[in-house]
This record gives sequence, structure tokens and C-alpha cells, in this order.
Amino acid sequence: MKKTIILMGVLLIPILFILLNNKDRGKLAADNVVFRDKLSDYGLFKGKIADLVPNDQGVSYELASALFTDYADKKRVIFLPKGKKIVASDDGLPDFPNGTIIVKSFFYPKRDTIQASKFVLLETRLLINKEGQWNAATYQWNSTQDEAFLLAENAVVPVSFLDNKGVKRQTNYIIPSRTDCIACHRQGDRILPIGPKVKNLNRVVLRDRDTIQQLAYLKDKGIIDIPLSRQLTSLPNYDDVSQSTEHRARAYLEVNCAHCHNPKGTAYMTMLDLRFESPINETGIWLKQAKIIGRMSVLGEMHMPQKGTTILHEEGVILIKDYLKSLK
Repeated sequence: MKKTIILMGVLLIPILFILLNNKDRGKLAADNVVFRDKLSDYGLFKGKIADLVPNDQGVSYELASALFTDYADKKRVIFLPKGKKIVASDDGLPDFPNGTIIVKSFFYPKRDTIQASKFVLLETRLLINKEGQWNAATYQWNSTQDEAFLLAENAVVPVSFLDNKGVKRQTNYIIPSRTDCIACHRQGDRILPIGPKVKNLNRVVLRDRDTIQQLAYLKDKGIIDIPLSRQLTSLPNYDDVSQSTEHRARAYLEVNCAHCHNPKGTAYMTMLDLRFESPINETGIWLKQAKIIGRMSVLGEMHMPQKGTTILHEEGVILIKDYLKSLK
């Protein structure tokens, strides 16, 4: 009898939590900005636009754990209005001022060739905050690498590259449409950034030839207002084998899956809550171990994540398999 009650609790707690968090779920508002036709129209980068050198209002940032996208590298920059700051009070997503633009560019390094350009740019994604509403768009880089153009629909780009182990790979890289972007960035009735949560910014970076805690660096530069005196969570780097398998796996699920699999995400009805901070008995992982690893291990329509990947992340699959085995 006791086991039955415990099992019912395991089943019902996630359901009740999800339903309560989605009682205000409504229709997304239409964009309240008009996206420009070309990336260069924003004046975000100095000099040659493909060098991705931000203007004086931009600051580059790095994440402790990053989304896997077919082994592509990324450059992330936040552009703030002059005199404005990001305000953070806890480990979650901070408050960004009106007019903030978050830019993420995707590229493959030219590891196997000697050319003037160090990488091949594929796409640049923009999130623009206007009056508290985030708006998403994607720009595709042209073959001459001197401009990126606004996409209305998704695009497929054949690519050949060397992965981080030196293995040559080929794939039809998919650049997401606005609808695809919304599918991942939607939380309830809003679009929100995914990566730059405080716990994912809380890492050491190399700046001015020295290592420094990134939040301290951003605070010193007047970019973020945050009380560093309090204890802040730091999301583990899932590639860091010195960390525990559990923490690495939960970090992996946080950045690759939890933007949809949380009580306000687009996959809320799956009864999976894969956020790093969620207690294991409230995640649904116990009950859906086979489905989690099964969907990660296949390509095609059943593959997870559904957006942004056409190649299996072999290291990620091994990590999650090891983690799920440890739960038995």
C-alpha cells in the first residue's frame, strides 16, 4: 500500500505542478519590432562584418554549458543601450533593459584549410527586447561571407567540417525559421532568452590575457548589476569530466532540453521537467528513462532535440546513458 501511494505521488506531483504553471498560458503576441532585411543594417559590428567584432555597446559572453548544434561553434554578444545595465537578483534569467539585442552567430572553423577567413559563418540569430517583449529572427550568411539576410522560412545548407576530434563530417545544416525559434524560446505566453541565465554565466573566462570570474568582469564593466556577496549557483560544464556524472548530465539536459521540457515550455504536456534545479522526483526522469535515451539516439522525426540538430551528439548520448544507468 505504501509503495502504491509513493508511486501515485511520483506520478501526480509533476502533473499538478505543470497544470498550475500553465493556467495563464495564452497566445503569443505578434512582433513589436520590424526586423531589418540585412544584418549590417543594425551596425552591430565594427569593420568587416564577418569578423564579428562588436561595436562599443556590445559585450561578448560565454556559457558554462552550451546548446549542442551539429558541432557548430558560436559567438555570443549582448548589445545594451548606452547607460543601461542588466539587473540580476538570483540564479535565473536576469532582467534586460528595453532595447537589448542578444546576438548568436553559428560557424564552423576551417580546421582543414589555409584561407584568409578563419571560419565559415552559417547563421546569426537575434533576440530584440522592446518594451519587455522579446522578438526573434534569423539571418543567413551569403556565400561571399560579407552579409547575412533575414529569413522568412528555414533554410538547408550542405556543410563539410572537422569536428572537435578531427573527424570529418558532412550534414545538411538546418537554419531555423522564426517559428522554429519560437518553439524553443516560448515560455507560457512569452518568448524569453535561454542561455544567459546567471547560473550559466557564472564561470571563469579569459579576458585581457588573464582569467577572471565572468560575473565579476561584467559587473566591473558596468554591464550587470548583481549582488556578488550572495552564494550563486554555477551550472557545471557538461564536458568537464572532473564533475560528477549526475551534475554533468543534469546540466546537459538543462541547456539542450529544458527550454521545452519545463512547466511553461512548449513540451509541458510530456510531464518532463528537465531543469537543473528541479528535484529528481519532480522531473519525470525516473519514469521516462527509455524514452529519453531512445529519442536522443535516433535521427529523423523522432530525434530529440527536434530543432537545431541533424547529427547525433555522440558524447552527449554516452553521458546521458551513463547517468540513467546510475539511477537503477
